[in-house]
Amino acid sequence: MSEQFASLLFWLIVLIPIGVFIRQIQHVRSGMRGKVRGALLFFCFSLMPVLAYALVFLALIATEEVTKHAVISEGFARTLLLVVGIGASEAVLLTGIFAIAVSLLRPAKNAT
Repeated sequence: MSEQFASLLFWLIVLIPIGVFIRQIQHVRSGMRGKVRGALLFFCFSLMPVLAYALVFLALIATEEVTKHAVISEGFARTLLLVVGIGASEAVLLTGIFAIAVSLLRPAKNAT
């Protein structure tokens, strides 16, 4: 059961930044946010699922240490660093792409 939950979180790591990208582009285009603030918020929002994934895994590993009962398999637990690395790389890469896309936009005049 926990492995299915972890795989669901992995897909959220991939899909949430795409939705946040679209949303933040709309906010910058409409002038609700400035370019720099939009890029910073995009980075923070796209990094949150990665941190949540790492915290879930650490909680499952801590549960195993306390109860001496394996909640997840050892091989699955070893993928933690790989998945967190991929997610963090995706967040940094998409933030760069977002910054380039935002620099090409012309926001409304009431941008903050």
